[in-house]
Amino acid sequence: MECGGISHARTNVNAVENCANFEDAVELVLNDMVALQGAEYGDLQLAANNELLLVAQRGLPRDFLEFFRRVTPNQGCVCGRALRTRTTIVVFDVEQDSEFAPYLPYSRMASYRAVQSTPLFSSTGIVVGMASTKFKNPHRPSAIEVQTLNHYSPIAADRLLGLLGQETLSDKAEKMCEQMFTEALPSAVPPSGQHYQAINDRI
Repeated sequence: MECGGISHARTNVNAVENCANFEDAVELVLNDMVALQGAEYGDLQLAANNELLLVAQRGLPRDFLEFFRRVTPNQGCVCGRALRTRTTIVVFDVEQDSEFAPYLPYSRMASYRAVQSTPLFSSTGIVVGMASTKFKNPHRPSAIEVQTLNHYSPIAADRLLGLLGQETLSDKAEKMCEQMFTEALPSAVPPSGQHYQAINDRI
């Protein structure tokens, strides 16, 4: 029997495949990641050479976003570790994680205690980006949530690559990152409301 999480992931992939352009697909992938895990916050980064560039977010304050605008594999933040190890990294409680200690002022600013970062690898092993979800309280994803992430991530990554057209992933990442920070970012976005309800209704 198919797990409910996997079934949801397949439904979400169908929606991603119906996106008309790359930018819409990025927003949908992040929405799906946040909704599938019931997270309060989230962000999505795209790969540009050996860096991750922030291109989409949910519920995070501007100063936090500015600090994590560009992340490299040698950084001890969770997404940096996930890029370095090429695997999903889960931190149950950032307050108790020694490697995360330098970043605690930013997690406290954004009001989260737990985070997971999942690399978006294509079926051919290309690192397309990173999706991170954040939780107000200490949290560990369930086995079904992990299984769903593992199923959904490579399919979403393949679709993003397919929507690039003639543009390189690095160029797209630079352009979307610049656009995100050029536009007015609120100090924080409420993590609840009609937008999130609509996502949960869809999945």
